[in-house]
Amino acid sequence: MAQKKYLCSIVPRINSANTPAIVPVSQPDTARGVSLFKNNLLDVKSQKPQIHFTGYDYVLALILFVSYIIYVWIYVANRKRLNLLIRGFYFNRSSSQLSREDYSASNRMGVLLSLIFIFTISLFAGQVIDYYGIAVNVSKTVLYLLLSGGLVLMYLLKVVTIRLSGFIFKTGKEASDYIATLFLFINILALFMLPVVTCLAFVSQVPPYIFIYTGYAVIIGFLCIRLVRGMMIGFNSSRVSKFYLFLYLCTLEIVPFILLVKLFMLFV
Repeated sequence: MAQKKYLCSIVPRINSANTPAIVPVSQPDTARGVSLFKNNLLDVKSQKPQIHFTGYDYVLALILFVSYIIYVWIYVANRKRLNLLIRGFYFNRSSSQLSREDYSASNRMGVLLSLIFIFTISLFAGQVIDYYGIAVNVSKTVLYLLLSGGLVLMYLLKVVTIRLSGFIFKTGKEASDYIATLFLFINILALFMLPVVTCLAFVSQVPPYIFIYTGYAVIIGFLCIRLVRGMMIGFNSSRVSKFYLFLYLCTLEIVPFILLVKLFMLFV
């Protein structure tokens, strides 16, 4: 027998006590009514739930996740040396100590921070390309790989050139100091660019051009400071030819940067 559901309503009725009485009101059972999900024009694609993938850049998120894992491990395991590295960016005394300890890509912390530098600069370059709508005929994963490979090749060529110059002109100590300064600045730049890239990827309340111009300012500022620090290393040594120092700075520091800026302006 079908069950009936009742709602209670208060109906005034005069009784011996002059108080309202509760009278049950019968309501139809809606459980047996016609379902709203039947007899419609919607086509059933699948009887099982499907995972919905959006167009989000998951490769970027994965690279940032790995970068933060590396940074946290460095902070926990090598906090004192990381503090020395940061002080070396501001003070020449700490920078000289890092140079004496042969701080370069062969150092474990230097390798990991250099890896973060490659990740962050490649991601930032990819985000800038995406922001300005520059047409590329490859996927974002391949684009990140190409940018990372270009960075590795550029700095490998730079280190080999500095080592070769130090060997030819008998300025091995100055070459080692400059390589230490080079890796010092790219490692600190990685720490500065990591939050910029993260905000550019995930913060939607702020216009992206603010983070892009912030990244421009950070990179240009670091390049200028590194250029001045390299000139100081050359001028403080009597064995370094000022002409060859100027030739090196123009060939491997200033001219490539100008060419990159000019190439970027052509596409934008």
